[in-house]
Amino acid sequence: MRLINLTILLLFVSLYSAAKSPDQVRSAFLYQMAKFVEFPDENTKSSFQFCFYSLESGPASELKSATKLNVRGKPIKLVEAKKTWNYKELSSACDITYIDETNENDILSAWTDTIESNMLTVGESIEFLERGGIASLVQEGSKIRLYINKQALEKQYFIVRSRLLAVSKFHPN
Repeated sequence: MRLINLTILLLFVSLYSAAKSPDQVRSAFLYQMAKFVEFPDENTKSSFQFCFYSLESGPASELKSATKLNVRGKPIKLVEAKKTWNYKELSSACDITYIDETNENDILSAWTDTIESNMLTVGESIEFLERGGIASLVQEGSKIRLYINKQALEKQYFIVRSRLLAVSKFHPN
């Protein structure tokens, strides 16, 4: 069963990356990633909160148009994060937070109080990982690759399944 899930993930991502825009590929990655992350408080929640700084552009606009997406039987709820939220406020409202490259500097510089949390942060650049982000969907030529910051990941309370780690690159190595 695990091998089937991993194969489906790889096929899904490769099909999307061959014919779709970067935002469509990133939205597919975010959705699939959620299936391979176990949050400690997910049993008490009625939905998974995906936070974006804009719901009208980027991967959020792609996910917004998809209906009836769910993870482990729970619907995905899209939340528009506010730039004024500090890290603690954001992590209490979001399971997965996506920060596009245009917002990375503004958002990350405000996170002076970064703490361990249940929130998976996903960006678009290697610099995002260097500044404490956990995962990044980096465009390399015509492909989008998933990078994970293992050092930042080890400080979090959620669990990333080995199947997702197997298809990831790590930074720093």
